Amino acid sequence: MLSQQSDNPRQHPLVKRIDQWEEESIAKIRQVAEETRNTLVKITSQQTNGLRSKLKELTDELLQSRQRDDFVETDVNQWKEKMTKLENKLINPPFCDVVNDSIALINKIRIDDLCNDMFERTSGNTIFEENGRVVVKDNSNSQTEVRGKNEYTSGRHTLCFQIEKLSNNGWIFFGIISKSESIRPNSYNSASSYGWQNQNHAAVGGQWIQGQGSDVAENDKIKLLFDCDNRLIQLINERTNRTIELRVDINKCPFPWQLHLNLQQALTRVRILSNQNST
Repeated sequence: MLSQQSDNPRQHPLVKRIDQWEEESIAKIRQVAEETRNTLVKITSQQTNGLRSKLKELTDELLQSRQRDDFVETDVNQWKEKMTKLENKLINPPFCDVVNDSIALINKIRIDDLCNDMFERTSGNTIFEENGRVVVKDNSNSQTEVRGKNEYTSGRHTLCFQIEKLSNNGWIFFGIISKSESIRPNSYNSASSYGWQNQNHAAVGGQWIQGQGSDVAENDKIKLLFDCDNRLIQLINERTNRTIELRVDINKCPFPWQLHLNLQQALTRVRILSNQNST
């Protein structure tokens, strides 16, 4: 199977989903185009029939007056005026136009990299388990920093986590930090730190903003999205269905970015979920 995908990347299962989206999008466009054409034909037919009816009325009126021989100059002027109006409508029919709807007909698709990062570095007081898939705080209540292995400089990347152990009042921080920043226990205060702690605060380039923290708790599954191209990060909590977002000042947090956690409570335990277990 690996050999087949290497020899022919277009056999990847996701390519079939993209092909299906393409076919459905084309079908929608054709349907709307046909409906719009039919509407235009209907409108123009109604306008043409209306002009034809008014022209017949005017012709009948002229013939009747001619037969009766009872028209005067005022009638002639009125007929000329009516004829001029009909001629103008024929040359310049009532205005209609094609308007772009503000509601998108087709939802744009994209590829998100559900990457498999791992915990690699720490300022201390933690242990890594399962080849860096799990980080566990020791039995002390003290600040510590944990960083991932991967470096992020472009594209969109999604990491999935489960908070396996966190006491009721436990403090935890999720976000990013520049690789060039030195490791230290209170790294959430670093100039390149961006992210959220679960006690109603967000870190933005070394400053704290109140009222924008996360709401993560024990057993929660969360996603961290790093959008390097648009220079923003998001945290999504599956339990609360809440998404929070921060814009990143690249001057304060230059590339490459790295996954950045801070733990405090004893025995806090966090797992990076594999792609297969992230849903």
